[in-house]
This record gives sequence, C-alpha cells and structure tokens, in this order.
Amino acid sequence: MPGKAAVGGRRIPKPQRVVTGGNTAGRMTALTLFTPIRKQWVWALRAAFGAVPYLPIRSHIIQFNFIKFVRWTVVERLDGEKLNYPYLFFESNFDGPWQHYIDAFAYVIPKDIRFVWGRGIDFPYPPPTEPLKAWIAANSMEGGTYYCAHEDLSTREIQSAVAVREGFWALQEQAPLLSPSEFKAAWEQFLTEHQAHL
Repeated sequence: MPGKAAVGGRRIPKPQRVVTGGNTAGRMTALTLFTPIRKQWVWALRAAFGAVPYLPIRSHIIQFNFIKFVRWTVVERLDGEKLNYPYLFFESNFDGPWQHYIDAFAYVIPKDIRFVWGRGIDFPYPPPTEPLKAWIAANSMEGGTYYCAHEDLSTREIQSAVAVREGFWALQEQAPLLSPSEFKAAWEQFLTEHQAHL
C-alpha cells in the first residue's frame, strides 16, 4: 500500500509532514516587517522602488543567491482606512536563519538598507549588525502559516537543477542528429559545463 512500510509483517503508516504556523518551512525562513516611515520621505521611496528594476542597484539584491523573494512596499491605507503614518512593508524569504541574512545585508549593502529603512523611526544604521537585529526582532511579524514549494532545497540547489535541466534538454534535442563520436563529445562537453551543478 502506498505510504506504508512493512515492519515485522505489519503495515505501518509512513510519517506525514505536519504543517505548522510561523515563519519557517523546512530550511526556509520568512521575514516580514511593518515599520512606520516619515511622511516627507514617501515620495523618495516610491520613486526609488519604481526605478530599481531599471538601475544597476537591482544587482545588489540579486547577488544574494540565498534569497528566494524580496519586496518593499509603501502602505498608506489599510482596509480602505488612511493610516496616521505611512508604513514600509517588507517581505522576504530565504535559506536559513534570518540573522545570517541580516549580516549579509548590513555588511555588503549597508548604504542600500540605510536609504530604505533609514527613512523610518529609530533605525540603527549598520554596521554593526546587533542593533539592527534587535530592531528587526522588535518590528517583525510572525506569520500564521508559511508555505514554500521547495522547503528542503536551497536557492542555489534549485538554480543548479534548472541549469542542468536546460542543458540536458538542449543535448537531448541535438542527440538524434549526432553520430556516436559526436554524441560522446557533446556529452563530455555537457558534463564539463555543468560539473559545478552536479
């Protein structure tokens, strides 16, 4: 029977993964912050967020290959009601504990996060990271349920799998047109080019 194993002649149900609430799923962690920002800086943040996809600064975030998703949003209304202060809504999920993630942010792109979160109140300009971690812990929101499609795989592992798959598909398309010696050369080239991903 699927999902069961035989032990001493008896069929024992296979343990099922229990879905739990919170900010973790397998090796993945979600981080959500909702922090007030000074009204006079709303225009600057909106302009910056709109321009980022077209500027080299975009690569500052993309360089972190442990991040699956990251987004900043300015929120001035909630459920149709205007808030007393605008808020910066930050969402991200990534491999491992959030403390490591913040270390990378604080030391690799400190100017970027100073510009974004520094428009808010009581932001501790990093580095060092400990005051920043305390600020994030005080402003983070616990998720009710966190789902991740590939919770046991790191972002790097997923990228490697995609690279191998695409390379294999390309080889598969070529294969019917190749002689045995040409296929051998193409196979060896595939292995060489994708060795780092295997």
